[in-house]
Amino acid sequence: MVYQVGLLKGILEPYRSRYQLQNAEAVTKLGLKLIFIYFLSLIVFAVGGYFGIGSESFSKEITKMSANEFEAAKLLILSGNIITGIIDPSIYIFLAALFFWIVTDIPYIKLVIVQMILFGLQLVEKTFLIPFFVLMDLGSGANPFSLGIISQYFLRSDYFIHFFSEITIFQFLIIALQYFYLKEFTERNNYLVLLMIVLFYLATWFVKAFLGYIQVGVFV
Repeated sequence: MVYQVGLLKGILEPYRSRYQLQNAEAVTKLGLKLIFIYFLSLIVFAVGGYFGIGSESFSKEITKMSANEFEAAKLLILSGNIITGIIDPSIYIFLAALFFWIVTDIPYIKLVIVQMILFGLQLVEKTFLIPFFVLMDLGSGANPFSLGIISQYFLRSDYFIHFFSEITIFQFLIIALQYFYLKEFTERNNYLVLLMIVLFYLATWFVKAFLGYIQVGVFV
C-alpha cells in the first residue's frame, strides 16, 4: 500500500489515515507537505510577531525607548518569530520523531508523518488564537482555552503561569491524537507509550514556559 501524506486527512480521518499509514509500504508527497508545513509555520509565526503576540514584556519598555530603538525592537521581535517559525517545526517533527523512535519500535518515517499531522494541528491552534489575542488585547498568559487564567488565581509565579498557559484544550487533543496513532504502531505497552507522550509534552511546556518567562526587554 502507498500512503499519500495528507495533513487534513490525518486530523479529520484519523482511523483511515492510521490504517493506511500502518500498512504502508511506500510514502508519497512527503517532501511537498514538509515544504507546505514550513511555509505555513513561517506565515503564522510572522503574523504573531507582527502583532506582538507573546512579547507583552516588551510593551512595558516602549515609553523608555526612542523611535529608532522602538523600530529596531519590533524588527528584532519579528525576526525572532520568523526564525522560530523554522526552528519550531524542525524540533517538533524531526527531533520529537527521533525521541519516539528511540523509545519505541516504530519506523522513523512513520513517526515523522505523525508529527507532521500533529504540528498541523499546532498551527491550527496558533491561527485560531491570534484573533483572540489581538482583538481582545490578551497576553499569552491569558489564553482563554488554557489553564493559565485559572492558575493566576492560585499562583504568583510568572513562570508557572506561563507553564499552565501552555496546557490548552488543543494540547489535550494533540496528546490524544498522538496516542491514538502510536499505540497501534508499536507492540510496546500502551501505558508506557502514553507515559512517553505525556513526558514529552511536559518537557516542551516547561521549555516554552521558560522562553515565555524571559523578559524581552533584557535583550532589547
